[in-house]
Amino acid sequence: MRFSFLVPLFAGALAAIVVPLLVHLVHKERKEAVAFPSLMFVQRMPYQHASRQRIRDWLLFAARCLVIALLAAAFMRPVLARTAAALPGRGGGTEVVVLLDRSMSMRHGERWNAAQRAVRDRFGRLGQGDRLTLVPFDVRATAANEATADGAALRSALDSIAPSDAGTRLAPAVALARRILAGTALPRKEVVVVSDFQRSGWDLDDDAALPPGTKIVPVDVGSGEVADRSVRSVDLRRETSAPRDRVVVSARVVNVGPAAKGVAARLEVNGRTVDERRIDLPSDGGGTVTFAPVAVAGDGAPARVVLDADAFPGDDAFLFLLRRPPSIGVLLVEHSDAPAERGVFVRRALAIGDQPALDVRVARSRSVTAADLEGRRLVVLNDAGVPAGIGATRLLEFVREGGGVFSALGERASSRAFTGEGEELLPGAVGDAVDRLGGRGGVLGYLDLTHPALSIFGVARSGDLSAARFFRYRPLGVESGALARFDDGAVALAEHRLGRGRVLTWGSSLDGVWNDLPRQAVFLPFLHQLARYAADFRPERVSYAVGESIDLADEAADSMAVRGGPRFNVRTPNGGRGAVGGMGAAPVLELRQAGWYEVRRAGVPNERPRLFAANPAPTELDLATFDPARLVNALAPDGDVAVSQGTADPAQQLVEQERRQSIWWYLLVVATLVLLAEGWLAGRVSQRRLQPK
Repeated sequence: MRFSFLVPLFAGALAAIVVPLLVHLVHKERKEAVAFPSLMFVQRMPYQHASRQRIRDWLLFAARCLVIALLAAAFMRPVLARTAAALPGRGGGTEVVVLLDRSMSMRHGERWNAAQRAVRDRFGRLGQGDRLTLVPFDVRATAANEATADGAALRSALDSIAPSDAGTRLAPAVALARRILAGTALPRKEVVVVSDFQRSGWDLDDDAALPPGTKIVPVDVGSGEVADRSVRSVDLRRETSAPRDRVVVSARVVNVGPAAKGVAARLEVNGRTVDERRIDLPSDGGGTVTFAPVAVAGDGAPARVVLDADAFPGDDAFLFLLRRPPSIGVLLVEHSDAPAERGVFVRRALAIGDQPALDVRVARSRSVTAADLEGRRLVVLNDAGVPAGIGATRLLEFVREGGGVFSALGERASSRAFTGEGEELLPGAVGDAVDRLGGRGGVLGYLDLTHPALSIFGVARSGDLSAARFFRYRPLGVESGALARFDDGAVALAEHRLGRGRVLTWGSSLDGVWNDLPRQAVFLPFLHQLARYAADFRPERVSYAVGESIDLADEAADSMAVRGGPRFNVRTPNGGRGAVGGMGAAPVLELRQAGWYEVRRAGVPNERPRLFAANPAPTELDLATFDPARLVNALAPDGDVAVSQGTADPAQQLVEQERRQSIWWYLLVVATLVLLAEGWLAGRVSQRRLQPK
């Protein structure tokens, strides 16, 4: 048993005990004065006396001293812990579980070598009757061997383990250790955690404690200076000024450690360096490097951004599929009788669309034909109604096949512009125009910010749609699908589905006449988000992170999966081969390694493979750590801890133990009770002294 104090300097407060001592010794009782008429008949005689002071109320004195002692002890913050040496000696062996971190961060510097040395050292200290289970873990945890004391078997299990490309999770490893210890018959239990204690790997809850009597030994191999440069992401954008369709690649580079100047960054496509740039990185900061525009083949090409090698080479390269940035084909239909300047806001807003780009084809309602729908995923009817050249039948077929329609109902697009089959393109009845010219006009009083079409406005500093003023609008009579309403309750924006397509209807114009929305800063993101949603746009990702899963049956992730079948052959980055899907199983590809995955449809061996780039998870590249004492306190049962090699500063560990016990609080409660008893006792003593003898 070990008893210590966090703030022993408060022991000096015990000197305050002299206060009640002085009170009891100096205090003199008042004597009753006796009147005497005269001293003339009293003989003067010398009087010999001795004055001796003594404590009369020992119980009261002890109570006051105890209050002072308890307050001083509370401020000294006592800590009571049971150490390994204080545990009662017991016979038998020890059930040892070694949790070995094999996540990607363990590749940094000499961490993995130090971890192997620590594990071998524990092998060598196995005693008579001891058994050891080696549990390597990253995001998963599995036992590498059955519990044994055979040194050769344990060393063989250790040699078969290597760091993975996955992240870190403590909870699965702790849960497995708890199961192993719960099933043992040996009297002693010990858990050794060998890790760099990466902060991002902490996922333990309040029920993580190990069985009672378990000795916990953290071994920290992540101490020391950390220096690392990594490529965290890439961004592809279309180069509009180039004569050909070219792509500009930008990479985000993060630096941990001292500043670095002139770091080389190379862009490689199909294994060939196409551009190299230099970048200066600040201490514990980052920067962006942009490469020259690159011509892109139609189906894309494997590419990567590579930095100069450092002590952690696993994150020096970022893999991605270089392809043209995605775009949405848009057919913008304007009413033939509308002045050209009425559509300038919509045309300019759609023209500058990016991420994805909007490939806009503009046509007048009288000249547009069904052939203009070729290659389009969205039709914007800007106060145009159903174009006669396309017809309601063809437009409905376009929507049911997965296309989108966005209609703005202004001056010319009343319900009469959607007659016959065209009524299906409206969400419900369309009322006559409401005039709000008096006053300051109406505003949007309700927005469904949980809906994907408007969700971007639900975050801070994303723009305020309620700032726009509406002077005229057509109320939409809908029973469901209302996404926005005016302040008088009339539906302003509604959605309804037709087959696989989506139809959005806006109850006002987009020309800046019926409202001032086009002059507001939110007009551009508002129009772009509605276009993305109506077109059911799903961006094709150019890279993934280790630990993610890809549904090969998802048309957005792999369109060939929909046409082919549910079974796929996969080649992993290390050359391994396997299959996913088939026999009723979902064709889901789980990315466990960094590198390139090749996927082919089963039964089509000569088909060009689909490529997927897997990079280390961003959380695993964050090398910040936590104090191992935090893990000890989270796993220790009933405050019993055993500190061993590689642990944190003993002073910091003492602070963690004291915070968990909070003995000072109980001392303050006891001091309060004693103080109340002292008051009651002092009152009794005073009454006794005042009573006549």
